[in-house]
Formats: sequence, C-alpha cells, structure tokens
Amino acid sequence: MYIKNLNLIDKETENGLLLFDTDSGRMMELNITARLMWQKTGTSFRKEDLKRIIEEDCASIMNLDEDLSDFIKMALKSGLVTDDGKN
Repeated sequence: MYIKNLNLIDKETENGLLLFDTDSGRMMELNITARLMWQKTGTSFRKEDLKRIIEEDCASIMNLDEDLSDFIKMALKSGLVTDDGKN
C-alpha cells in the first residue's frame, strides 16, 4: 500500500495538478491523468486502485501496467508517497 505525503498542498492547473511539499520545499506537477488518479484515491492506495480508476474513467491506455509502475516509482522518488511494504 502506498501512503500519500500529508504535507502536500495542491493546486489544479489547466494541464494537471501542482503539488508542493511544505516540509522539503519540492514542487511537482502531475499531468491530467495523474491528477485524476491522485484526486480519486484516499490517503492510501494500491496499484490496483489506480488501474481501476484509469479503466473506469479513461479511454483504453496501452502499457497501463508499465505506466502505473513508472508513476508509482516517480511518486516514491519525489516523496509524494511512501510505501508501507504491504504491496
């Protein structure tokens, strides 16, 4: 399970969502698809939750599993989420 960083402030943009980490001072912009996933999940989520959101709300996406893995890696690396080890 992945747990969102609770120190984030978000701001919607025309192209996605800006996230600002009040602890580290880092800022990250999510694209429209990532914004959808971010906003439709609670404070914790699994990769399967993201996949369900995409399958329900978006047209078919090639390489969905690979794209979700890349998104999760980016979110972990940038401190947007942490991994509780129960994936």
